[in-house]
Amino acid sequence: MIYFYHPDINDGSLELPEDEHQHCSRVLRKSAGDEVGIFDGRGGEFHVRLTEVSKKKTQFEIIERKKMDRKPFYNHIAIAPTKNTDRIEWFVEKACELGVDEISFILTKNCERNKLRIDRLEKKAVSALKQSKNGYLTKINELIKIKDFISKAQADSKHIAVVEQGLPYYGTLIEKHANILTLIGPEGDFTAQESELAEASGFQKVSLSKSVLRTETAGLMASHFVNMVNGF
Repeated sequence: MIYFYHPDINDGSLELPEDEHQHCSRVLRKSAGDEVGIFDGRGGEFHVRLTEVSKKKTQFEIIERKKMDRKPFYNHIAIAPTKNTDRIEWFVEKACELGVDEISFILTKNCERNKLRIDRLEKKAVSALKQSKNGYLTKINELIKIKDFISKAQADSKHIAVVEQGLPYYGTLIEKHANILTLIGPEGDFTAQESELAEASGFQKVSLSKSVLRTETAGLMASHFVNMVNGF
C-alpha cells in the first residue's frame, strides 16, 4: 500500500498537506475511490479512501485507524555535518529508515560546514518514514555548538565515538531498553578538548570499528548497534 504523511489528521483534517497532495495527484496519479495509507508521525497509522483528487486538493475518509507501539528504547545520534550536503542527507535518510528517534547536528572545531538546510533534512525524514513504515517521525534538530549541546545533553547512556587506541568496543557497552545518546565527530575527529569536555559531562569514549570510518558511516554504525542490541 502507498503511504502518505499527514501530521494533522488527528485534529480532524481530512485533506492531504500540499506536498503530499502534489505527490498523490501529479506523480502517482491517484483518483477518487483509491485506498492508501497515512502516517501521522506519532504512531498513528490510517487506512483511508480518497474521496476527491483535483488540481487543488486531495481529500479522504478514514476506513480504519491503528496505533503503533513505541520502541522500548530511544536512539539519539548527535553528528557533525559533512562538507558535502549529499552525504549528510544520505545519512539522515538511512538513519531514519533504521528508526533513529532523534538526530542533532553539532558544530565542532574540525567541522567543514556551519550551515544546514533543516527543511531539506526534515523532508528526508518524512520520506524515510513512508519507506520504512516505522510509524514515528525522526526528530531533526538545528545545528548547535558542541559545548552547548553537551551541557544540555540528557540520556541514560551517553557515548562519544573517537579514533583512539585501546577504547572499548561500542557494541559491547550498549544497554538494552535505554535512552542512548551517541556523539559522532567530523572527518578530522573531535579535538582533545572536545573529548575531555564530553567525558567531564558523563560521556564514555568508545570505538566503533578498527577501521577509520567516514562521518556518515560512523553514524549508521552507531544506529545499527543500538538496534541490534534491542532486537529491532
